Amino acid sequence: MAKYSASEARANFNQVLELAKTEAVEIHKHGKPAAVILDAMQYENLLDYVEDLEDSLELLQIRSEEGFDPNSWKTLDEVERDLGLG
Repeated sequence: MAKYSASEARANFNQVLELAKTEAVEIHKHGKPAAVILDAMQYENLLDYVEDLEDSLELLQIRSEEGFDPNSWKTLDEVERDLGLG
């Protein structure tokens, strides 16, 4: 990960943006990390990944609860039929 001070990042902003296309760029203020610049697509992929992890954790939590019986679940076709959609 590339690292720039805030003043360096400001002075070389176009270079920072270009570098962010291939790797994360950490911006420091007073010697401490203050921000990270990512390519927009990398950021979207990261958000998707986090959302998938959250969904997996939720499913694991449901499966760990007492009384969990996947055999009692309805299929999508059954739900659509019950709702009058199919």
